[in-house]
Amino acid sequence: MAFTFLASAAVLSALACGTFAGAEPVQYCPVADICYQVAVPEASASADGGNIYLQLRAPTSYSWVAFGTGDAMADSNIFVMYADGAGNVTVSGRAGTGHTMPRHNAITQLELLGGSGISDGSMIANVRCGNCGSWPGGAMSLDSDGSNWIAAWKKGDAIDSTDLDAAIRYHDAHDEWLFDLTQGTVADNSNPFLGVRQFDNTNRGVGRGSATNPKIYIQAHGIIMAIVFVILYPLGSAVMPLLGKWVLHALWQFLAFLLMWAGFALGIVASQRIRLDFNSSHTILGTVVVSLMGIQPALGWVHHKHFVKHQSRGLVSHAHIWYGRALLVMGIVNGGLGLQLADASQTYIIVYSVLAGVMFVVYILGAMFGEYRRRRRGGSIEQKSS
Repeated sequence: MAFTFLASAAVLSALACGTFAGAEPVQYCPVADICYQVAVPEASASADGGNIYLQLRAPTSYSWVAFGTGDAMADSNIFVMYADGAGNVTVSGRAGTGHTMPRHNAITQLELLGGSGISDGSMIANVRCGNCGSWPGGAMSLDSDGSNWIAAWKKGDAIDSTDLDAAIRYHDAHDEWLFDLTQGTVADNSNPFLGVRQFDNTNRGVGRGSATNPKIYIQAHGIIMAIVFVILYPLGSAVMPLLGKWVLHALWQFLAFLLMWAGFALGIVASQRIRLDFNSSHTILGTVVVSLMGIQPALGWVHHKHFVKHQSRGLVSHAHIWYGRALLVMGIVNGGLGLQLADASQTYIIVYSVLAGVMFVVYILGAMFGEYRRRRRGGSIEQKSS
C-alpha cells in the first residue's frame, strides 16, 4: 500500500513538473517572420495581476512592428518595437486613442530583457510588463482563454531612435486575434524566451485567426471614390455640352451615383473596423458631400422637365449645374484629405493630383465649347435625344 501511494505521488509529481517544464509562450504570426508571443507566470495567473512577458520579432526590413491588448486601437495598451540605431531595439508602451498615432504612455511598466537586439536580419524584443493586467481604458484577465489582441506593422527605413515617443508612420496592415493565455502559463516568473524556440512561425494558443484586413476596404473605398469624382462625374457632366444627349448624360451620372454609394458603404465599413467614425475632416466632409449629392438626380429631373416645357434654362437649371459643380470640387478635395489620412505615398498623391487637374481642364474646355454651341443654336442643344 505504501509503495502504491509513493509511486502514485511520484507519477503525479512528474506529470506536474512535466506540464510546467513543457509550457511555453503562446504565439501568433500574422505574416511570415512577424511573430508575437505572450507568457504569463503561474503566480500572475493565480493572482490575476503581476508580471507578464512579451516578445516581438520581425525582420529588419520593417520600420516598426507593434501589438497590443483589445480588439481595436481605441483604448488599447500597445507595445511598439523599432531599431534604436545602436544594435538594439526600443520598445515603447503607448496608449491607443483611435485612428491617430499612439503616444508614449509612461504608466506602462516595461523592461527590455536579455536576448533582445538585432541579429541576422531580425529584431527581437523580450519584454517584462509589470502592470499589463490593467491600463487606462481597459483591463485583461491573465487567466483568460479568449484574450483579445491586435497588431500592426510597417515596412521601411529603420527609425533608429531611443525616443519612446518617436514618430511612426501609418501601418501597412493590421490584424486581430484571440490568445488562450491558459496555454501560455509558465512556472517561473522570469524571462521565458531564453533557450526556447525563437524562429518558428507556428501559431500556438490562438483562438481565432485574422479577420479581413480593413486595408482592403480602405483601398477599395479610395479607388472607387476617386474614379467617381475625378473621372465619371466630370465626364458625365461633359456629355451635355459636348454631345447634347440628355439621356446618355442621365444614365452615365446615375451609374456613377450608384457607384458612389457603393464606395461610401465601403468607407463606412472601413471606418467601423478601425473605429475612425467621425473623428476626421475626411469622414465628416465625405458624409456631407455624399448626402448632399443625394438630391442632385431630383434636381436634374426637374431641370429637364423645365427645359422641355420652356425650351430654356431656368433657376432650377442653374441650381442643378452649379450645385453639382460645387459638390464635385468638394468631393475631389475630400479625396486629397483621404490620401492624407491614409498617409499615402507621394506617388499616389501626385497621380491623383495630375489626374484631377487634367479632368478639370477637360471639363472646363467642354463647358466652354458647350456654351458656345448653345448660344449659336439658341439654347436648344441640351435636349437632344440620345
